[in-house]
Amino acid sequence: MQLHSAFFLLVPVLVAVFLVAAGLPPSSNAQFRTSYSNRQLPPARPGGARGGGKQAAAAGPAGVYPQALFNGKVVRWVKDQMPLKVYVSKGSTIDGFMDEELGVPRTNVDGKQRWPHLVAEIIEKGQINNLPVAEGFVESHYDAAVQGINFWKGFENEGLFQYVLTSDPSEADIYVFWTHHFVNKLGLGLFANDIRGYTSKEIFDYRLIMQGKQPLFLPVVILLRTTNQQGNPMSNEKMRASAGHEFGHALGIDQHSTNPYDLMSVYYGRGVPSNNDAATIRYIYRHQPDYIP
Repeated sequence: MQLHSAFFLLVPVLVAVFLVAAGLPPSSNAQFRTSYSNRQLPPARPGGARGGGKQAAAAGPAGVYPQALFNGKVVRWVKDQMPLKVYVSKGSTIDGFMDEELGVPRTNVDGKQRWPHLVAEIIEKGQINNLPVAEGFVESHYDAAVQGINFWKGFENEGLFQYVLTSDPSEADIYVFWTHHFVNKLGLGLFANDIRGYTSKEIFDYRLIMQGKQPLFLPVVILLRTTNQQGNPMSNEKMRASAGHEFGHALGIDQHSTNPYDLMSVYYGRGVPSNNDAATIRYIYRHQPDYIP
């Protein structure tokens, strides 16, 4: 079986998680990022979890796939972080930043846990406005990605979360960049499969934040592939589905649904959020979080 996308959840050493939830009083000491500078508490991340992998998770009500939870824990953004600011680049690629030891792009999929650190570094060094355009990117890919991200927009009316697109890359929480194709830590191109996107993020123990700890917040990073298996530009239809899928991961859905009709399955279902996807995102955002990005 070939995986069409993957999600990597990077858990911070101190384990920094979120306690947000109904009836929980806000802490005057809790601080949420306005930039990626002045960070204090490093994330606790004992490793990464590959999207599509099998993890134990608490069962939810009918329609909710348990793979959405991270080891049975709820991962989601909280009200203090809203509206989430999403920066969709106009084709920018971050593949040009090399791992000096390996001699391959730092965006290799075996090093996905480093992507948020790479993007934070790019932002802080003022390099983000000078990135090259990924080979295979066409203008319609940007519109398709935005359309896919906006698959989740309707849930704002239910008060679950809020997000806006921003043209200012210095202020975003979630970043979308592009790649012609993915490579592994050996620099070998992953051409044989149909993986179209990856999402990488750190998570933090919300209880520690509510106790006044200031975490080392890092950006959530989505990479979308610009070409299909034949090396031709990805179709807009597939790009919409992959962007919507990856944004579902960015919002907090952990692993892939095992139902092939769900957008959050490895095969993107019918290309739009299903009833199960809807039930799952509602479940996550109506329960007290354990971790926040």
